[in-house]
Amino acid sequence: MEERYLSAGRAAEELGVSLATLYAYVSRGMVRSEAAEGKGRNRRYRAEDVRRLKERKERRKDPEGVVEGALHWGTPVLESGITLIDDGGLYYRGRDVVVLAGEKGIEEVAAVVWTGDEAMAPALFPPDPSEPSRRIRSLMGSVAGLTPVEVFQVLLPVAASEDPAAYDLRPPAVARTGARILRLMADVAAGESATGLAETLQRGWSPADPGSADLLDSALVYCVDHELPVSTFAARCVASSEATPYAVVLAGLAALGGVKHGGEIELVEAFLREVEGVGDARAVI
Repeated sequence: MEERYLSAGRAAEELGVSLATLYAYVSRGMVRSEAAEGKGRNRRYRAEDVRRLKERKERRKDPEGVVEGALHWGTPVLESGITLIDDGGLYYRGRDVVVLAGEKGIEEVAAVVWTGDEAMAPALFPPDPSEPSRRIRSLMGSVAGLTPVEVFQVLLPVAASEDPAAYDLRPPAVARTGARILRLMADVAAGESATGLAETLQRGWSPADPGSADLLDSALVYCVDHELPVSTFAARCVASSEATPYAVVLAGLAALGGVKHGGEIELVEAFLREVEGVGDARAVI
């Protein structure tokens, strides 16, 4: 039976680092620790975190292993002009994500990521957006019972067939197509429509709490870049073939729907519903 916790000395030995470096890993959230039982101020360290970090360090010594492992751990193996992780901070095009999430909406951040200029947001996301087509609206009535990912997989090909501008793959045009896709997905997910993406989701998901739009906005900003899981990798592969943005998103959604990726969300939701029903999280666990 594998140990669940290690002492500081054992953890540092496993990683081949000093205690000071181990403490740095803890402060950066890479290894979890908790107070050890008994007297004193000793702490114990999660063995699974230590093993995972050790494996990642070993992968960095093996280029082929790094590429393969990136699909599982999100190891940054591609140079990116978008995202920087430095000294515990996350940046989109040189701008602190924490600041962006607190001060900017998802439309402005999308403009920063896609074009480098937040002033492009009004052009990408006009204040008077067009509503889903009649054909899309009619299909929305026939997809009840499907998961959101499945609904998108039904509707996006139809939207693509109605959007010939999506075949323009010049960067400014791709940004505009991306904005149209985001708008459509928000409308479909919420069953509502508003000027902003977060407001649209708030109207559909939390109509009695207008203030939740700000929380949704921040959550969307934080989700702009999520390393290199299989969904991102799949989308990048399809984009490299010069497919339309609709096809790129559909490729990512196909991977996201897997039970070892986005499908885990359903398991988390089922767990939370059970906790809510029982009223005792410890009993459910």
